Amino acid sequence: MPVRKVATFVFLLVSLSAVGSGQVTGYLVIQGGGAITNEVKERFVALAGGPRARFVYIPTALSDEQIGDAEKRGAAIAKGFGIAGVKVLHTRDRVRANSPGFVEPLRHASGLLIEGGRQWRLADAYLDTAVEREIKALLARGGVVCGGSAGATIQGSFLVRGAPGTAANPDGDNKIMMSPGHETGFGLLPNSAIDQHVNTRGREADLDAVIAAHPNLLGIGIDQSAAIVVHGDSFFVVGGQVAIHDGQEHEGAGYYFLSSGQSFNLRTRSAEPIDETPLTLTVTSARRSTTDAGVTTVGTGFLQSRNSSLPTPEIKYECNVSLYSVGNNVYPARQDGPGRFRIQAREVNTDRLREYSCRF
Repeated sequence: MPVRKVATFVFLLVSLSAVGSGQVTGYLVIQGGGAITNEVKERFVALAGGPRARFVYIPTALSDEQIGDAEKRGAAIAKGFGIAGVKVLHTRDRVRANSPGFVEPLRHASGLLIEGGRQWRLADAYLDTAVEREIKALLARGGVVCGGSAGATIQGSFLVRGAPGTAANPDGDNKIMMSPGHETGFGLLPNSAIDQHVNTRGREADLDAVIAAHPNLLGIGIDQSAAIVVHGDSFFVVGGQVAIHDGQEHEGAGYYFLSSGQSFNLRTRSAEPIDETPLTLTVTSARRSTTDAGVTTVGTGFLQSRNSSLPTPEIKYECNVSLYSVGNNVYPARQDGPGRFRIQAREVNTDRLREYSCRF
């Protein structure tokens, strides 16, 4: 397995007419499975309109035994995300999934959370039904779709690990990358195949065969707990690493890595260049608070030169933006006078990268 390496500046000469691009009108928050970090939760909620926005929760990728009491599970999800409540949407009956009454909550929602589990259950229940159409309508009017694990993979156009359950194996075989009859996802992110749990399950190279068979696709393998936030024709990485499979060779591998904070242009299918600021801030602790004046984060971290490997003392900082210590977050920085510096970051309610002031 090749050494994990972060791509800093990649140009891929790909014909747009050959691959197609497709823009995402709203936002997709595509998470790699496992525990959802505070940063991912806060970005999802903020982009959807805040804690009192209208949210829908779909647990259908889980087995019936795992779901248990769906309403009770939905209440626990709402509490975990710090939101006022969710409408639970769950059925395995495609006739019901096509009924106007069933999909009514989606028509009014600005945020949708799709639980992990097995992606074939989502496809069997909702593909080509009113549920899929209303999910796309939610996205088209500027809403947010968030999903982890199976809820991530279903957002791609090509469904990987979609082998359905059998009498001998009710959960299906999730080691099969391409399962005929179960190779179509919702296509919220066009021309893509999305894998998850990459680092924890050694899946770094698993998308290679899919991209070799379907060279028009972009393969996106997301580390557990990491995520990408997609908007328009680009995405950025949150809290971990993401493997990009583009059909090219990268130092002997069919993929390369983006790290937390890096962005990717879906139109050109290339990683955006990193602004080589003279300093970086590596956050080791972060406590966020919101007042009428805005967001403030206080904590500890290391402010160091990009050109030096010498150890630097840990500092106490205060920045006027939401910062996070989970996910190897390193923020580009530059000095801004005695005891002051500026960093590049994205507030939770936007995908825009801008500078924010800090002091130490």
